[in-house]
Amino acid sequence: MRQKENLVLRKIGKQYLIVDTSNGKADMSDVYCMNESAAMIWQKIGEKNYSVKELAEWLCSEYDVDMNVAVKDIEAQICEWTKFGLLEQ
Repeated sequence: MRQKENLVLRKIGKQYLIVDTSNGKADMSDVYCMNESAAMIWQKIGEKNYSVKELAEWLCSEYDVDMNVAVKDIEAQICEWTKFGLLEQ
């Protein structure tokens, strides 16, 4: 999986937003909000092609979370991002 081109993560206040910059400027008509941990996962996906297991291991090293919970949460987040067209397989 990889991020769709021209999507940029922005932090505004305590919120993290994904905005489309495909036309050379931020299109604020479709903005996707997320919390800090989801934003960190988004950034990791942008670095290279991680597996869900690798992302879960990384998330467990950053937060005090059970591996099974991390896997389920990451799978749910990836499913949501895919549904919204933010990720390409």
